[in-house]
Amino acid sequence: MKREIKFRGKSIYGEEWLYGSLVKIEEDRYAIIPNLNDIEIGKSISMYEVHPETVGQFTGLCDKNGKEIYEGDIINVNGKYPRLVKFIDEYACFCIARISDLDNNLETGYWQQVIPGWWNNPDREIEVCGNIYDNPDLLKGDK
Repeated sequence: MKREIKFRGKSIYGEEWLYGSLVKIEEDRYAIIPNLNDIEIGKSISMYEVHPETVGQFTGLCDKNGKEIYEGDIINVNGKYPRLVKFIDEYACFCIARISDLDNNLETGYWQQVIPGWWNNPDREIEVCGNIYDNPDLLKGDK
């Protein structure tokens, strides 16, 4: 499989972001296991519990600086128009929406499917400027 599937979540023990494989511990509890490729056979595996609401999947895309883009990130396109990245079940893909088009629950809005032709357009510079958990002030965006 070519696409890298990994997640991030914020530790319940601090402000640290953890990256790796997602494990459901029980009904509303999740943990991140560091990259399984880095684990040696016969060694114990550590997992770290994360706040469920902060869990986001890697989109498989990077911004102009090479920074990985995750669900919950806020991106700028050509230095303006902040957009939220989110997986939309209805479309079965990652989508983006202008912050100004979203309701207060970040649910209802015009969601644009992220397709390679749009993303890889050389006239667009995409940059991660934060996320909805660490930078809630960015949700005010261009409203």
